Amino acid sequence: MRVSDIQSDIESDVIVSNRLESRESKEDFLKTVVGKQAQSAVGHRAILLRAAMGVRTHRSHSAESTPEPGYCTVDGCRIAWEEIPGGDKSAQPVVCLHSSGTGSREFRPLFDRCPVGSRLILIDWPGHGRSGDMPQDATGVRSPLTVEYCAKIVERVLDQLGVQLGDPPGDQSGFGRPILLGSGFGAAVAIRFASDHPDYVLGLVLCQPAGLVTAGKASPFSQRGKRGVRRLLARMQGLDRNNPASNEKLAARRQALRMEALRTVMQPLRREARESLERAAAGLRQAVESLTCPVLFALSHDSREYPLRSYMKLLDPSLAWATHHQFAVLPGGFNPIWDEPERFSIALAGFIQAQVPIEKHRHAWLLSAVDWPARGTNLWKCVHPDCEAERVLLEGLDANSTPGRK
Repeated sequence: MRVSDIQSDIESDVIVSNRLESRESKEDFLKTVVGKQAQSAVGHRAILLRAAMGVRTHRSHSAESTPEPGYCTVDGCRIAWEEIPGGDKSAQPVVCLHSSGTGSREFRPLFDRCPVGSRLILIDWPGHGRSGDMPQDATGVRSPLTVEYCAKIVERVLDQLGVQLGDPPGDQSGFGRPILLGSGFGAAVAIRFASDHPDYVLGLVLCQPAGLVTAGKASPFSQRGKRGVRRLLARMQGLDRNNPASNEKLAARRQALRMEALRTVMQPLRREARESLERAAAGLRQAVESLTCPVLFALSHDSREYPLRSYMKLLDPSLAWATHHQFAVLPGGFNPIWDEPERFSIALAGFIQAQVPIEKHRHAWLLSAVDWPARGTNLWKCVHPDCEAERVLLEGLDANSTPGRK
């Protein structure tokens, strides 16, 4: 694979921005979302890349008194959202909260791996993706991006989307309450929201949660600036697109390049988010220890930005007594969602199905015994604590990807 091919692929994200997948023209989008002043400050190309990192669609306009499908208004700021797949309102809602400086397309690897029985809801933070910029006060001063402000956004958006918050009278099953899937800064927002509203959520999935441990100086892949981008591009040349493993590495590195392309534009928001995390760190660590809902921690084994040993040192004591929490340590040094999308999707599906009521769940399988009941066969059991379903498969087969009992 040539460097020019990779550069062309990344460039297409800037120029086409997925063609905005909408009836809305590029000029209308620029004017509506960011305004003329921001356009001149950061340029059309950067804004289009920011849009490409966010939700995919701009839906047709509805009545003026009703929020446009695809958008909610929170404190005067237009927040973009999207559902994948849409239509099944009875499925378990999983709300995806992205890190600062990226956009909801941080969860792109899940688009084709949406866990069975789930309803993914993506949200773009203010100043990210296709959401509007942060609101300003009467003097024109822009509000900062903080963990607390984004937790408020989550509540308002879920309320406007009709997602159940808390159990209805007489129903203690928890089904319908959202599971929050947060990455980086979004994971910190999820922790804050669950701590403030313990009866509102069914569980948390935290990928490389920010604010719990001190972030290292190394950025993902330790690539920064023109020299780092050149090194990253050079490493990508040898990857074979026909090899699934190489394809996943290529996708992760392309995402890192998109983040690098937006670094200058998003730096003010990233700095505000980092300062907010520093102020909230003590409260976040205390909140994790007191969480009553189940939590799945998804961590990268080789992350240099958030070293695994730092998480383990912090979380080991609390996990000793909080048996309802789980760990998933996946290979890679960027983000589990991008480094190991298949494994992460299986772990996510298992966690989701283990939380829903037995009558609502769909089988997700966990390897229980090797070489049982005979050599060369393995025993798989459903992850749901109240389900006794089992499968025996030949060695090498995965029950989660092999057709069988559902």
